[in-house]
Amino acid sequence: MGIHSVEKTLIAETQKINELADLQRLTTAFLARRVKLSRNTVSQYLNELLKQEKVIQIKSRPTNFADRATFCEHFFTPKQNVYASLPELIHEQHNNTNAFETFIGSQQSMKEGIDRIITAVSYPPNGLPFVLSGNTGVGKSYLAKLTYQYCIESGILDAKAPFIVLNCAQYYHNPELLSSNLFGYAKGSFTGATTDFKGMLESADGGILFLDECHRLDPESQEKLFSFMDTGTFQRMGEGNVLRHSNVRLIFATTENLEETFLQTFMRRIPIAITVPDLNNRSKSELKQHIYKAFIVESQRLNKTLEVSPWVINRLYNFNYKNNVGELKTTVRILCARVFSKARQKATIHITSETIGNGFLPELLAVNEQEAITQDTVTFTPTSTLADYELQLHDDNRLINELVARLIQLETSYQNKTITILTLKQHIAREVGALMDQLVHQDGRFENEALKYMISVIQQLFDYLDTSFFVNIKGNAIVAIANFMYRKQDFNLSLTTSNQNKISHLLELLKENTVLEYQLLKSFLDLIKTKLDFKMDDLDKLLLLSYLLSLGVDYQRSGKQAIILAHGFSTASSIADVANQFLNGKIFDAFDMPLSVSTSQVKEFMLRYLKKYDCSKGLIILVDMGSLMVLPDILKDLIPGPILIVNNVSTQAALYVGEMIQQDMAIDEIGRKVQPKLLPKYQLTYPILEKRPMIITTCHTGIGAAKQIQTLLTKSIPKKLGYQFESVDFAYLKKYGTDSPIFNQYDVKAIVGTNDPKLAGFPFISLENLVSNDGTKIIQQIFPTVQDPDMITYINDHLIQNFSIERLLSAVTILDVKKVINSVGEMIEHLEESAQIKLANSQRATLYVHISALIERLIRNDPPLTYTPDDTIDRTQGLNQIKRALADIESAYGVKVDTGELNYLYDIIFQS
Repeated sequence: MGIHSVEKTLIAETQKINELADLQRLTTAFLARRVKLSRNTVSQYLNELLKQEKVIQIKSRPTNFADRATFCEHFFTPKQNVYASLPELIHEQHNNTNAFETFIGSQQSMKEGIDRIITAVSYPPNGLPFVLSGNTGVGKSYLAKLTYQYCIESGILDAKAPFIVLNCAQYYHNPELLSSNLFGYAKGSFTGATTDFKGMLESADGGILFLDECHRLDPESQEKLFSFMDTGTFQRMGEGNVLRHSNVRLIFATTENLEETFLQTFMRRIPIAITVPDLNNRSKSELKQHIYKAFIVESQRLNKTLEVSPWVINRLYNFNYKNNVGELKTTVRILCARVFSKARQKATIHITSETIGNGFLPELLAVNEQEAITQDTVTFTPTSTLADYELQLHDDNRLINELVARLIQLETSYQNKTITILTLKQHIAREVGALMDQLVHQDGRFENEALKYMISVIQQLFDYLDTSFFVNIKGNAIVAIANFMYRKQDFNLSLTTSNQNKISHLLELLKENTVLEYQLLKSFLDLIKTKLDFKMDDLDKLLLLSYLLSLGVDYQRSGKQAIILAHGFSTASSIADVANQFLNGKIFDAFDMPLSVSTSQVKEFMLRYLKKYDCSKGLIILVDMGSLMVLPDILKDLIPGPILIVNNVSTQAALYVGEMIQQDMAIDEIGRKVQPKLLPKYQLTYPILEKRPMIITTCHTGIGAAKQIQTLLTKSIPKKLGYQFESVDFAYLKKYGTDSPIFNQYDVKAIVGTNDPKLAGFPFISLENLVSNDGTKIIQQIFPTVQDPDMITYINDHLIQNFSIERLLSAVTILDVKKVINSVGEMIEHLEESAQIKLANSQRATLYVHISALIERLIRNDPPLTYTPDDTIDRTQGLNQIKRALADIESAYGVKVDTGELNYLYDIIFQS
């Protein structure tokens, strides 16, 4: 019986394997725990089964085993029974794969779908028609081609069998042409039909006809097709009663809803439908493989080694792909092309944030790097395969898969009522605690700087939570949680829908049967979302909650329970947090109620609260509205102790009540004292203000233009000067003048705008004069309190820069405006210093706009400016000075400024 038990268990565990790397968990020790026999006994039985050629052995450390028959059914038929290492077995797998193995996800998200495709094409005599549905770019056409290759490889089709593709979308506006191309036509059947034509259905005889975008089939073509699927016969257009035959396998593909788009009679003839999921809905390991495969393809295309920085890889991993695999491939190709164009002669191309150029950089910068899949540069060569990277797996994956299997067994035991909720909690806490400990004690893990940063962040979050929950989570617990958060994207799980539901059920059970731990987890997840924006699924939450449960965290409470109920997003929580911190203890719980909450919903919450807490010594409820004063009547039959409810909750009320709870005052005494103590008081104070300096902006065209001038000044003036800026309607300013309240509240220094309101004693500066002349003198008029000449120059320069930015925002399309403005500003400083000149504001503004447009024209490879100066003076010195000043810009943007452009700049700078 012993050897049969071992064999039966090994068969069951081999069936759970999704990929060869998972074989690492099938060790002698693992099987011994499963069958409850000694390790030596199980080892003897496994060796006996090996002699009988019933198992496969992988001589790793520790040794791994698999049931041979089950392995053959799930993967491939191995050439031997004993392998020196797992990589050796994986290498053999890649030499024995069928066509579908090249489809990423064939053993994960698309495993069931591909099994159904194989079922369809294998059915005699001509297979079963099937339809592939999914959004653009998910790989439907590629799957159709792989289906054809599989049929050739497996002998279902002859090696010379045709594979015909008909894209129905090309004939959307001409259904008759679609029908004639599909079914063929006879000579003379319509104008222009000078010969007989064999349609695609007939041309595909003995092979496969793939109808892409089949939702473009008109109802008549659908009817003809389902007639063919019923009888195997069809008619050419204009051939009368001549019936033709074609032994063809049909594959359909569509992006549309099957139920809403096609005739029901048509869909009934297509018994198998396979949905290909979006890239964003694939597993994490599949997304990683797609990224790596895309770079391998480009390495082969360019015949170059590609070294891709982790910065690029990780942002591609977190990118939101609207057009699926097609968009990912295009994105990677563009990145490679941009770097290749600048490094054609180099054997190795380095793809980093510095080399990909400005065109795509903003899109990657906008990606929030939630999760990292690599911390090191990844090298791709023309001979690389995905197998080279699949071997880079952590043991963490094996550990997490084993744990999930045990958690699912525990959930099943609870459902079958063989264990209690208390036993369930104890087992889950022990299992998850053991996993987290293993994550902490793996060698060499703390050398990673990113992990050190994660530990620091998690420590800060729990330090913050300690002040709210009065628990102390530090040391190895922090390191374990950080390790889990850091590595969770490496976990490769393919949970069935049933097992996913079991995980979600376990999470709900722990939520309902824990008190502090779930509150702590909920707050931690809120902070994580704000600080790191991590994606957390139900399994992640279950593992974290279970680990908190394993830590045995607790806090001291008084005999009485107290809770704050208030409407609003975090009103109750905020009051409770402040009160608990001031009282240095966990006194109040909180319930943040939606504004539309009903009395029955409040009652439901309170019922759950009463199940968790012992309220026999009394329950004190602080509420924000009088309508909740009915709670004692609703709860009086459900609570074994007295209820005190206090209306008009505030932080002051919570502190006062909390102090009395800490003093263990009787609940009726708390009620008597709280009412007279919390009567409202008021005090009214009028402020004494020191007038701050103010600049008014105005424009006769309306307040909108005045606000634009205000924004321009605000961006250009350092805050430390203490100046305020306010836009005022020109008509209002003319009507009320200095009687306007703004003149009483502030010390108005000047008015800047397009029209002078003519207010005595207040200088007016026109915007035109401000940006067109020697601005430093005007700046001194506006800011009489500023004496530092360097500050006056700073304000003037930034005004011109910001004014130029506003003009460029609508003109420049591919450059980063702020970056190019800074580059031109540095060029102007260099030129003024070397040529010993001082440019006027009008010249500066012209240079900002012209040089920015010049750079963009050169990047686009537009024709250079043709310009010949009128004068004949010697320009050599000035042109050289301009050329030197432009050197950094030419280098940064990879452009070359020719003589015509230089002469035009010469006239702006030296001839104005």
